[in-house]
Amino acid sequence: MISHKHKCIFVEVPKTGSTSVRAILGKAWKPHLNLWQIKQLMETSWTNYGGRTNRIMAALYLLVPEQRRRETGRQQFESYFKFGFVRNPWDRVVSLYERTEALQLRNEMSFEQFVDWIQYSSATCVHSAPHRYQLDWFVDPNGNLLADFIGKFERLDEDWAFVAQKLGLEEKLPHQRANPRARHYTEYYTPRTRDIIAGKFKVDIERFDYEFAG
Repeated sequence: MISHKHKCIFVEVPKTGSTSVRAILGKAWKPHLNLWQIKQLMETSWTNYGGRTNRIMAALYLLVPEQRRRETGRQQFESYFKFGFVRNPWDRVVSLYERTEALQLRNEMSFEQFVDWIQYSSATCVHSAPHRYQLDWFVDPNGNLLADFIGKFERLDEDWAFVAQKLGLEEKLPHQRANPRARHYTEYYTPRTRDIIAGKFKVDIERFDYEFAG
């Protein structure tokens, strides 16, 4: 999401505390865009959302020459603080399985079947979020990092404090959705399913230094 008020861009990786951050920064017009998509959007479109005035400005902005729009958007993108959060892949898969919003599969299949579904599903399928590397949200098509800061869900309050300081904010995260699980994520796994997730999300595990039960 783009916050012109706070001059920042928040990358909403699903199941990493996005709801709590949005409670402070505001609702995204187009949720869960990766940082490259947001960059493209800023370089072509009017990105102040909501209200009749902005709808008119969005239409008029398309009359501005494309080169000028791209340069304006590029400068704005580079000047904004770009951040997001990632989560231990094994824990995130359990959270996706137990989710109470959007796509719900826990009543349709066992956790072991869910892991198999993730293993064999393509990142291009209609419900792609569980099957993508979290790193994908922060890089361009060539793998170059576009984010200024990537925090971790496991230390969300601490890392948000850093972001808040950068943005000049004093609010603490409200924790909009408390974790309802009674079991630790490790209790969901067998050796087989643990290894499947290790292979499926190897990039995230190595890049962000995660380990099972870590």
